[in-house]
Amino acid sequence: MYSKKIVTIVMLAVLVFNVIGPVQISHAAALDNVIGTLTASTVSSPDGGSNVFSKLFSLLFDKILGPILNIFGGGKAANSQAENPVKVTPLPSDGNTSIVDSGVLRGKVIIVDPGHGGSNPGAVANNTRETDNNLAVSLKLKDKLTKAGAKVVMTRESDRTVAPEGSSLGQELSARVNIAETNNADMFVSIHSNSNPDPSLYGAMTFYPSGKASKLALEVQNSIITQTGAVDKGTSPATFYVLRNTSMPSILVEMGFISNADEAKKLQEDSYRNKVAQGIFNGVVKYFTNQ
Repeated sequence: MYSKKIVTIVMLAVLVFNVIGPVQISHAAALDNVIGTLTASTVSSPDGGSNVFSKLFSLLFDKILGPILNIFGGGKAANSQAENPVKVTPLPSDGNTSIVDSGVLRGKVIIVDPGHGGSNPGAVANNTRETDNNLAVSLKLKDKLTKAGAKVVMTRESDRTVAPEGSSLGQELSARVNIAETNNADMFVSIHSNSNPDPSLYGAMTFYPSGKASKLALEVQNSIITQTGAVDKGTSPATFYVLRNTSMPSILVEMGFISNADEAKKLQEDSYRNKVAQGIFNGVVKYFTNQ
């Protein structure tokens, strides 16, 4: 058995020297490596023949054929991953994400006003009541603003009127404005659902008092469209009571038309309501950030 190993080693040695023969002088150092490694392996290993056999194969490919043919990247294959790491490019965002609040809302007093309520349900169509949609989105918005550090005051948190039941419309609207003024609010956001005799109309829009808060309206409107993908019906000045009688920046958001069957269905979905609330939140944060 031992004699067979010797014969095998001799044959491999002949092969090695046949390969080394035509090699240019720049690779001649490989011969020293062969001899040195063979010597070390036969001395240190108790099973010298077996180790020599494996060393010869290793040296043949790693030390001689590799550098000559460059089949292993010039001897750097083991380090290529560390020296040239694979670069992974993250997928682009779909835009439907929350923004990072930098703390600009901390200490801000924001009035969230769900339109209508109680004996005044607002628009009713397609098995949907405006008051229900308004309140649901307003409560979600309150949660987002509160978590960001704002002090949120709701004009109502249940299906009720703000003024005592039986009050006039003027008293009802005045009660909402009074809440904003007595709390020295930094912002007033009124949330509504739209309606029109033409059921084909759909989309979101935001109103602001003429001559002020147009920037706030634009930030909120753009953010709602980004979050929901709703048709953008833009921003516009308006003379609604709660807008013209509040001293702080004020907007009135019309989230969509419940007179449109498709939009009415969306406004009843919890996931869509959350997108609307997130859009309003994002716009508020952007407004305070860019002031």
